[in-house]
Amino acid sequence: MKMWSLKRVSSYLLISGLAISLSGCDSSTKDSESFIADDSEENSTIVTSSNSYQTTQTNSGEIETSSDSETIEQVSSELSSSSNNPTTESVTPSVGLKIPQIKTLYSGVPNDPIYGYQWHLTMLHTEDIWSQYSGSGVSVSVIDSGVEASHPDLYHNIDFSKSYRYSDSSNDPSPDKNQLSSDPYGNAHGTACAGIIGASGWNEEGVIGVAPTSDIVGFNAFSTGYDADFEDALGRADIDISSNSWGGQLSDMLYDDPASMRGVQNGIQNGRGGKGTIYVFASGNEGNNANYSTLHGSKYVFNIGSVTVDYEVPSYSNHGDNLLLTAPAGDQYGLMRNRGIFTTDLVGETYGFDNDYSSATRVLGDYDGDYTGLMNGTSSAVPVVSGSIALILEANPSLTYRETKYILAKSSTPTNVDDQFYRWEENGAGVLFSPYYGFGVLNLVSAVEMAKDFNHLSEEYIISKNATVQNGEIPDGDETGIESTIEIENSINIEHVKIILDIPNHRSIGDLEITLESPMGTTSQILSTGDMSEGTISNWEFNSLKFLDEVSTGVWRLRIRDLLSRDVGTLNSWSLTISGR
Repeated sequence: MKMWSLKRVSSYLLISGLAISLSGCDSSTKDSESFIADDSEENSTIVTSSNSYQTTQTNSGEIETSSDSETIEQVSSELSSSSNNPTTESVTPSVGLKIPQIKTLYSGVPNDPIYGYQWHLTMLHTEDIWSQYSGSGVSVSVIDSGVEASHPDLYHNIDFSKSYRYSDSSNDPSPDKNQLSSDPYGNAHGTACAGIIGASGWNEEGVIGVAPTSDIVGFNAFSTGYDADFEDALGRADIDISSNSWGGQLSDMLYDDPASMRGVQNGIQNGRGGKGTIYVFASGNEGNNANYSTLHGSKYVFNIGSVTVDYEVPSYSNHGDNLLLTAPAGDQYGLMRNRGIFTTDLVGETYGFDNDYSSATRVLGDYDGDYTGLMNGTSSAVPVVSGSIALILEANPSLTYRETKYILAKSSTPTNVDDQFYRWEENGAGVLFSPYYGFGVLNLVSAVEMAKDFNHLSEEYIISKNATVQNGEIPDGDETGIESTIEIENSINIEHVKIILDIPNHRSIGDLEITLESPMGTTSQILSTGDMSEGTISNWEFNSLKFLDEVSTGVWRLRIRDLLSRDVGTLNSWSLTISGR
């Protein structure tokens, strides 16, 4: 067994193309594990059902799979046995700040001085929304390096009764002294994210957030980096939207985070009165396949990529068939030309992103380092989406997490469809999808309009079926590969598809190309050769959104090709789980 353990998580921020890791997580902190290989049963993170299957091999070498049963169940029972739920108790306010909190409400065109430079708000057409919805009554948590409580553009929107700094059990979510001393630059990350979501508006101060009257809840889990603290922050049931601009440090390693997943499961089951907390995550900044992470691929998570001011996908934005959509984010180049996201920064010139970069954002010269124009990466796309969802939920608070995800998918705008590089394809239900854009670019106006009178999705069902494969050796360096099939008899409209693969003895995962074809003829690229570094796939889950609204009934075909002559391996088994209605 090979196993690499990432004793930290990384923030998804780029400055001049360089990833910035949050310094609050060193070798003694968050024990998130990045699995390259796992042959041991006790370390398996995915448990499959025990249905019995027989396989036969045809003369053509095709692997056919037959089964004696398949399971279909309502989703209400899926999380019924979850345990160790994080606490949801509120924290007693103790912040020593004397300024009364007063929210500023809509009053026409924003008078915030930097508003004219916030090009992402122009792309979203927020002025067409704010007269009706500005996020009032919607809580958005920022799980990050802290949210500076004393910032004049954030203080009035922070909910101190829910915010929490884990290093000292304080309800002041600001970066603590250790964070500021160890990395006075990178620990501005959470404050920047919070400003994009919910900086106060119409207050003649700095910038304005996408949802300028929303309630910001700061969870400074990076102040300790402990798994238990991330689980707690994600599992708080009194939060509407959880904004997460962090993830696995490397996207060429299979990444699992069981503790965080437990928190997400608790929020889905108990959050928003059972409608489910909405989890928004960044796809990552390595320009690689986003389908490496069980957390980011989960059907409970909204996996977000980036587009620039030109509606192009920047080369840093991770791609894959588990991507929901893309949203405005800072460029990886051209920061001198105001192509970053303008938002709040740590107060003063000593701390924060503008500490050594004042010449790059000269428009901010009058603001003493309290704001920045350098926020970028998929880190900046996530709070844009989180703030947008706050407006959607204000328009229709009854929406479940599934319905919100569906609305975003169906209302997004396919962009650059004629550019072959982006690999747009229409699935069997007539839905366009690109591994680079997901279902398209966030269209806030269309999403809000769709949400207002949305008819609820019918109850969710889950179909699961396993296949044990005999004679499943994958030919080495051969374009023919192998094929295995699972036939689904029950019919639902698809929302999410998960497969679990067991290829434990192939030591070079980077050699493999893996695709899944639906009964309606749509092919989802799960992995491409070169996506991953060396290692194995042992009971590992991959996810796809590409089959949205297709019908589940029929034969599903898994194809695996080993395109590089370095190693040989065998497909022992695989399972198919389809969620839908």
